[in-house]
Amino acid sequence: MEMLLNEYDMVVGAKFEEGTIQDYIDDKKTFGLIRIENSTANWFLYNDLDSDEESKELYNEVIKKNHFIHDEFGEKIVLFNKSGQISYEEFVKKINDYIEDGLGQII
Repeated sequence: MEMLLNEYDMVVGAKFEEGTIQDYIDDKKTFGLIRIENSTANWFLYNDLDSDEESKELYNEVIKKNHFIHDEFGEKIVLFNKSGQISYEEFVKKINDYIEDGLGQII
């Protein structure tokens, strides 16, 4: 993965062979966007104990709609607004790779 930097040289995402991932795309900085080939999904990390109020509100809204949650020991990767043929599992794998590479600033 190759880092994407903002004007302050802070990591705000990454690009990889088949797509991109961004930490935040909304004004409140609560969720990001991942694109693999021609498929996209919004995503964010959520933890019942540590998430701020805006993230908790977003989580409560998202779980009422079409979504996918991958829970690893209480740390949840939440995906929503998915479009395209790529599976939720493939999106989760790419997000995990991004976080494990130490690039993800969304945590």
